[in-house]
Amino acid sequence: MEKIVHTDAIAIPKEYPLPRPSFEHEWVSYETTTPEQLVERVKDATVIVTNKSHLTAEVLAQCPKVKFIAELATGYNNIDIDYCKEHGIGVATIQGYSTESVAEHAITMMLMLARSMLKTRKEMENGLWVEANCFCQLPYPIVDLNGKTLTVIGSGAIGSRIGQIAKAFNMTVLKAEHRGASSVRDGYTPFEQAISEADFISVNCPLNAQTTDLLTKKEFATMKKNVCIINNARGGVVNESDLVDAIINGDIAGAAADVASVEPLTTDHPYVKLQNNDNFILTPHQAWMSHDCLVALVKQFGENMEAFHKGESLRRIV
Repeated sequence: MEKIVHTDAIAIPKEYPLPRPSFEHEWVSYETTTPEQLVERVKDATVIVTNKSHLTAEVLAQCPKVKFIAELATGYNNIDIDYCKEHGIGVATIQGYSTESVAEHAITMMLMLARSMLKTRKEMENGLWVEANCFCQLPYPIVDLNGKTLTVIGSGAIGSRIGQIAKAFNMTVLKAEHRGASSVRDGYTPFEQAISEADFISVNCPLNAQTTDLLTKKEFATMKKNVCIINNARGGVVNESDLVDAIINGDIAGAAADVASVEPLTTDHPYVKLQNNDNFILTPHQAWMSHDCLVALVKQFGENMEAFHKGESLRRIV
């Protein structure tokens, strides 16, 4: 019998319950699990279900029975994949379920920044259009996406879809090559050139050793002053302190993020400095949480669990 431990059930809304496997099992679920509680809770598990618990080599070494990890997300930087490979622990993720939703979220953020939506909303709340002396008001500049250049960093499923939508707005789309690459693939633009020519930058790459702090003050200094940066990937890809400084100092026009290096935010997180800044949009890691996405996630989870039991490889990282 498999012992299945779900470490962070709070991440999935209760309206979308995870299906219980058809095979014999014991299911133990915790709403949240702190790092200090993690080992004690998963040490006897044969299957770990998680969204964000950090399953490091140190943690997994204390779980001698674990055979399979069901990651309830596409990203898996919270799992030590090398350890899993070395010790025969299977890892499956949820794949392709949020492509449309995250892409739409990114485009929405671009439009809100381009059209000064937050600033205008605040002026409207202050009575801008009440008894005004003209039928139209333009308190802040508006720019069109049409004719602008979007640089996509990370051209997987989500990045490619963002590029497709951007082309429908008649934007020029550049696919950034890996930073420091010795050669440039067909259809790609050297990293430094791609970010220097962009009016908008969409960050969609995974977080790993190569992409940590991919955008810092050094890169911001090479960008156009009117550039807007959208990060719906992982917080650590963009140096958040440097981003905050760049916005406050006017080195870039604005930014939007659905992610942060620490989630939920702590009171001392750099983004707290921008909570009243209308050139910055922050949403609480919800781009993937549309109704359609959650339905697909639940379905894929069930399929991944059944495939594990049958010894089949489905959506496996390991």
